Amino acid sequence: MQEAILKNKSNSQSGFWGIIKTHIFDIFSVMGLVLCVIIFTVTSAGNLWNAYNISILIETVCGYMILSLGALFVYSMGFMDVSVGVQLGVYSILMIFILNSTGSMLLAFVTVLVLALLCGAFNGAVAVWLGLPSIVTSLFLMFVFGGIQYILIERTGSNMISVENYDISRFADSKIMITVMLVVGIVVFYAFNFTKLGKYTKSIGANEKTAAQCGVNTTLWKVIAYMMFGVCVAIASVFLLARTGSAGKGTGSTYAMDIMLCIILGGMPLSGGMSSKVRCAVIGTLTYVLLSNGLTLSGVDIQTIHIIKAVIFLCIVLLTCRNKGKILPR
Repeated sequence: MQEAILKNKSNSQSGFWGIIKTHIFDIFSVMGLVLCVIIFTVTSAGNLWNAYNISILIETVCGYMILSLGALFVYSMGFMDVSVGVQLGVYSILMIFILNSTGSMLLAFVTVLVLALLCGAFNGAVAVWLGLPSIVTSLFLMFVFGGIQYILIERTGSNMISVENYDISRFADSKIMITVMLVVGIVVFYAFNFTKLGKYTKSIGANEKTAAQCGVNTTLWKVIAYMMFGVCVAIASVFLLARTGSAGKGTGSTYAMDIMLCIILGGMPLSGGMSSKVRCAVIGTLTYVLLSNGLTLSGVDIQTIHIIKAVIFLCIVLLTCRNKGKILPR
């Protein structure tokens, strides 16, 4: 009898610690978010939660959240897209040109959406057809879009252009931003958890060869995943432009690395696979924005903030990498 009790106690303990071990990165990510809230509430003397700063937080979270949710489909495959930052810059400039010429937000958004879908298809398909790592094609797009961004701005004769014939600030309304984030979040949650797209992208990240042998058309689903990300990039570009009302040579340049940091702060390994979850994007984005905003409110200079982010990035990548010896995605 005593042995049976001890055995049951041992099984319950192993079950408990097994659950903890399985969800360790989820626990750490939530703890990181909670710590950010507590620490920066204290160090900012409560300014973190004043009305003005909350509006700034919502504006900042909106763009990052939409991008991170879209990036889930790409990062779950163990891939990445480093061209997203310059794409955002070019899309913002193109929208300004179209808005100033026609005053049509619909035309501006449709134009940007078509370009984003084409870039997504290029990223997903060309890498497969040429047998290249996905990061190579995204680097190609990064250089191309970087050049386009520079040329477009140079032709204006200024380092910055602004929206003049359209009230873009209407999209900076907190209610609109929260609504769009919720809609995008619900769509991504459903697609990622209850459709073939989410199932297959995670399978590709876990083991692409096995997924292909099971009958998954990996090329097709890679293209669709990148195109889903493209849709989110197009949507996010509207709210990025709404925040500033202008765009220039450096617009969007840091977003590629920022999105990567958002996702890994949420506990998602860069190697992707079955550990990829929507909550990784949500928790990671909130943590990243609170970290950046809280450090600024606490009086930390910008150079030190970059160093802190770099250290956090390195530590989390080393801790969450799924495949030993494969820190970076394929």
